[in-house]
Amino acid sequence: MRSYLNRDLMTGALIFGLGLAATLYAQSNYQLGTFRTPGPGLFPTLVSSLLTLVGVGLLLQALLAPVPENLPQFETRPFVLVMVAVAAFAVIFPYLGYAVAVFALSLIASFADDQMKLTHKLVLAAVVTGIAVLLFRGILGVRLPVFGMGGF
Repeated sequence: MRSYLNRDLMTGALIFGLGLAATLYAQSNYQLGTFRTPGPGLFPTLVSSLLTLVGVGLLLQALLAPVPENLPQFETRPFVLVMVAVAAFAVIFPYLGYAVAVFALSLIASFADDQMKLTHKLVLAAVVTGIAVLLFRGILGVRLPVFGMGGF
C-alpha cells in the first residue's frame, strides 16, 4: 500500500508553502521594478519563486516515486540532542560568548552519533569552534564576543 504522508511529500509541501507565502508577501509589500532598475521586491520575489518551484518539484517526485516497503524508523535521540544543542547555544552565547557556545553546540550535537568516540567528539567540537572563530572573527570581521560579553 502506498503512503502519501512520507517524508519527501511533507518536505515538498513545506518548501512549497514557504516559497508561496514569501512570494505573495514580497509582491504585496515591495515594488518589483524592472530588471534594468530593480526595486526592493525583485530579488525576494525571484528567490521565493524559485523556492516555490523547488517545492513543486519535490511534491511531484514524492507523488510519482515508489515508496519502499520498509521505511526507516524515526529516531528521537538524535533529534532531541540536536534540539538541545541549539537551545544550549542560545542560552550559553549571551553569557560566555560564541566560542564556548559553538563548542557546546558541537559537542552536544555530536552525541547524536552513538558510534563516535568521546575523544573524536571533543576534537570535532574544538575544530568546529576554531573554524567558527576564524571565519566570523578573522575573515568576516563580525564583532561578536568570542569569550564572554566583554569578549576579545
